[in-house]
Amino acid sequence: MDGIPPERMVADSWPALHGRPVLRRTVAVGLVLCVSVAAALLVRGINTLTLGRGGRDTDRDRAERLAGLHPSQHPGADRYYVPVGAVYTHAADGSAVAYLHYRVAGGTGVGLGDFLRAYDLPAPGPAAPLPSDLTTALGGDEPTAAPELPEPSDALPSLSPTADPVAQGLQPTDSEDDPTPTEAPSPSPATTITPTPTRRIYVSTIPGALPGAADIYIRATG
Repeated sequence: MDGIPPERMVADSWPALHGRPVLRRTVAVGLVLCVSVAAALLVRGINTLTLGRGGRDTDRDRAERLAGLHPSQHPGADRYYVPVGAVYTHAADGSAVAYLHYRVAGGTGVGLGDFLRAYDLPAPGPAAPLPSDLTTALGGDEPTAAPELPEPSDALPSLSPTADPVAQGLQPTDSEDDPTPTEAPSPSPATTITPTPTRRIYVSTIPGALPGAADIYIRATG
């Protein structure tokens, strides 16, 4: 039906519009507008379903955020890394647990050094065994041990024992009314608070790969 004006098609569909060109034209324009609006709404709905999902947290987002490695937590970084494995779950006590696996290819600008700089992480320390639940959750070819990054201690300072009462001038004193000397209070034992790490990061270099290539394994709780 190429070459037939829309108002002619409308008139053929509705005989009541014969001989009324203005009404035919109005109805035709209205139909065209309705079709255009419907098509626009359809496209917008498709975009919302496909692209709009970024507004909802995925398990990967939750795992990255729990580990402190989500892009929103490092707005000044020039580059972000996407984990090749991410698991977000809960422990028996209800606390959140995240397991992440990053792999850096190495070479110029994309090695382990850049990863550490992007997330303000220190250099790896001595080797330590990977937690069994981490290797179970990721289910890959994780090593049994790898150099671990030191984490700053968030513990409160250890409480010192009560100071020597003699040093504070609380030594026994004699009184004319009460010859019994006053006993100094006994010092209380020291109380030490041992911090429990909420994030543990292990780095395993990849033999035979480019300089700086490494696998990074992370376990975080919160």
